[in-house]
Amino acid sequence: MNKILWAVSAALLLIVLASSLVFSGLYNKQISYIKNLLDREVRIAGSSVDQINNEFSSDLNQILFSVDHSLFFTDPVQQMKIEDKIKFFFTKYESVITGIKFFDNNRNGYTLKKDETGNNWLIHNFVLHAQEEIHSRDELIKGSRGYEYYMPVLKNGTLIGNFIVSIDFNKYFNDLFSGFNAREYQWQWVISDSGSVIYDNSGQSGKYSRIDRLTRLVAEGASENIVHSFAIEGNHKKIITSFYSTQLFQKEIGLMFSAPADKFKNYILKVTLAMALLAIALILGIFWLFVQHIRSLEEKSAKLKSSEEMLFRMIDSIPAGVIIYNGNREIMMANKEAANQFSYQSESEMKGRIYPGNKSTDESAYFLKNLAGTFSHDQFVIIKKEIGELILYRNTIPVSFQGEDASLDVLFDVTMMESARKQAATANTAKSEFLARMSYELRTPLNGIIGMADILIKSRLSAENRAIVNLLRQSAEVLLNIVNDILDFSKIESGRMILDEIPFSLREEILYSYDLARTNIDENQIKLTCSVDEEVPDKLIGDPYRLRQILSSLLSHSVDNTARGSINLKCSLAEKHNGTMNLRFELTDTGKSFDRATIKKIFGEQINIESKVHGDDDGSGFGTILARQLIELMGGKLNAESPSGLDGDKGLKISFTISLNLNETVIKDLQFDDITSFGQIRTLVISGGHLKDEEILNSLYKLGLTVSVTSYQKSTINQLMANLSFPEKRYHLLVIADNGEFSGFAVAQDLWDNNLSARFIIMIISSNDARGNLLKCIRLGVDNYIVKPFEIGELYDKIRMKFSGTDRQADRQEAEAGSRNIRILVVEDNKLNQKVLGTMLKSLGYSFDFADDGFAGLIQAKTRKYDVIFMDLLMPRMDGFEAARQILEYDNSQLIVAFTADNLPDSRRKAELAGIKEFISKPVRIDELREFFRKHFFKN
Repeated sequence: MNKILWAVSAALLLIVLASSLVFSGLYNKQISYIKNLLDREVRIAGSSVDQINNEFSSDLNQILFSVDHSLFFTDPVQQMKIEDKIKFFFTKYESVITGIKFFDNNRNGYTLKKDETGNNWLIHNFVLHAQEEIHSRDELIKGSRGYEYYMPVLKNGTLIGNFIVSIDFNKYFNDLFSGFNAREYQWQWVISDSGSVIYDNSGQSGKYSRIDRLTRLVAEGASENIVHSFAIEGNHKKIITSFYSTQLFQKEIGLMFSAPADKFKNYILKVTLAMALLAIALILGIFWLFVQHIRSLEEKSAKLKSSEEMLFRMIDSIPAGVIIYNGNREIMMANKEAANQFSYQSESEMKGRIYPGNKSTDESAYFLKNLAGTFSHDQFVIIKKEIGELILYRNTIPVSFQGEDASLDVLFDVTMMESARKQAATANTAKSEFLARMSYELRTPLNGIIGMADILIKSRLSAENRAIVNLLRQSAEVLLNIVNDILDFSKIESGRMILDEIPFSLREEILYSYDLARTNIDENQIKLTCSVDEEVPDKLIGDPYRLRQILSSLLSHSVDNTARGSINLKCSLAEKHNGTMNLRFELTDTGKSFDRATIKKIFGEQINIESKVHGDDDGSGFGTILARQLIELMGGKLNAESPSGLDGDKGLKISFTISLNLNETVIKDLQFDDITSFGQIRTLVISGGHLKDEEILNSLYKLGLTVSVTSYQKSTINQLMANLSFPEKRYHLLVIADNGEFSGFAVAQDLWDNNLSARFIIMIISSNDARGNLLKCIRLGVDNYIVKPFEIGELYDKIRMKFSGTDRQADRQEAEAGSRNIRILVVEDNKLNQKVLGTMLKSLGYSFDFADDGFAGLIQAKTRKYDVIFMDLLMPRMDGFEAARQILEYDNSQLIVAFTADNLPDSRRKAELAGIKEFISKPVRIDELREFFRKHFFKN
């Protein structure tokens, strides 16, 4: 403790000595800084005076000698010309000039100045009562109101008058020093060559010492600084003055910049004392804290030792392996569980050994096989045992242990959980494979039934036979609907159902479902009505197929359970907010009534129900449960209530809401009726960076459009605005590429923000499709949204729709007539399907070749060029996926269509990866084939 006291005393002494040195050093540095500052500022001000003095004389001589002043009072044109020069001169030197006069030897006079506002000129021409004295040389004369600078005006060497400039030095110096004056810390004053102070902005009335020396130095043209005093009412104040000798309008003057010396000395003294006292207080405070710290360390040391012992006991007892190791993977500590996991007798046996790293053959292989996409292979440790293996989940934490950087691994035994996960994954895979196989097995015979029924209906049949075929086809359609419902139900349950987002007509979808229900009722017994409120918009965006599925399923349920009476379907607007429509549907009937338990069975558990009457039959099935799930997927809720309220205790009332988006396209008043061919459509393709989208460009070139290409930059908007000014060159169509690296929607937003969206037909072609993109297009005035991969026929139809004058029906008919010669290959192993598809193609007028499996199809595709290949996906020897992949490697332009009964999303994704872009699901309809050929071959 005595040593600490001696150290504190020595520190206090050093602080006093250091404070004295600091004060002396700071004061000298401050004085030096002030001198340098005053010297720099006085030189700046002096340079300004030198400049104005030189330019003033030069500009004044320019006025006097550049024009003939003898005509000033006799020639108005000459007077106006000279007056303009005088005004310019006055404006330039307004900070020093107050007025300008001119008089000649004929008693003519002229004055020019500004009014008090400084905005208006005051000009007077007059005749003098008596001839003014004319000065023959330049002179600066002090008058009653300031100084006047006289300049002689000559004509052929003869003195004819004087040009007089009124000068206000105070005004000039106030303006000159306005940026430097700081009153108590700095001020300016000016002395003449006679030693008199002609200007002072200190704001105090006093007397400067050493004026004689300053006057002498000014006369010598010197510029330096001195230390002297400024006396105010007998009180002498030490000041520092820097001066600059110069000349202003033939008058020798000295510019003085002064600052007090004592003020800074007192300030520095206060600061130094404050710093010394603060340092002393800080040392005493540190001393006190140090004493307290020593006392607390002893207490903390005891607590830390106790906590460390408790931590080690906890680590040793937790049901997970814990290993601490250093940067060399040398084990510094381990617990009992870790020793058991790695088959050691005790944890002390592990200490000092090398912690084994990852074995790529074990962890990596296991990770890729079982957990890829969910975990990293570094998170697992696989330990081989005599029987089986131990799977450990590892969590690594950086720590500091025994003063060394280390890592702590916590190893959880997840062997049992992983075993359960594998079983669940195996069961899920089996379920998916079962659904795919069931879909394939059921659709294959249905393909034959429905396909042949389509062909028979179009042949000549008797009325009785036609009714039988119709019944056969309707029964097959019912069975197909059941298959589809089962598969859709499975997709919803697994979370793989994705809703479409496309424009559609609400009333058309409701009418379709209404007409479908009418075919299954006896209109003499049941009255089916349908109404849509006028306020409900018709053009919407959503999934029309799922809406049709919901309405058809619910109407079918009402039809099946209503023997007589009425069925009413009503649609109304529940809520509208920012383009989102909440529609309410209400379906009531006078059929069977149902109790609470039956309604739960019909629709599933998650609905609100009120039921009073028991019925005889539950009417349950996949359709109603699927409808409820689709409603919830579309952001709505289904409610069921029995009875319906239409006829006593009869019937069921179903109400539900769904959320759809309004399809309000921007109305564009574009007059393109004079465009009669695609070659007249001037098209600008906008892409990102320097990469061009060859697929888009090739398609546009094939259609015959006049195409220009640009990379989007900040100047693109201005270029489009300028383009509108040239009707003969203006663009009609903007095609914007959108992908993962370039956002076409950002371009559309810029077009919208600059009011350009309504001036062009705009199309976005995207390889980065996402939910909500179509809504963005509508909001931003984009006319068409096309997703890659696309067919050129789709592009053709959308462009032709916007440019109605380009309708080429004759060309399309010619193309259709020629397309009968297209070459078709059908790769199908099932003889029934071969027969069905072959009959359909023949009925449409096409010839074709068959291949019995994927390998045979590959050989035929390599030996002969086909326009289209219909490919079954599930075949022996070589399946359709591999056959398509190899065919496209050989010829990447080949059009391949998946013709399959396996319609699950996983199969679709697998087919797309193989290069297949088109799908026709079994059972195939002849109208689907006709539409396919129209889309791909019946186009210009």
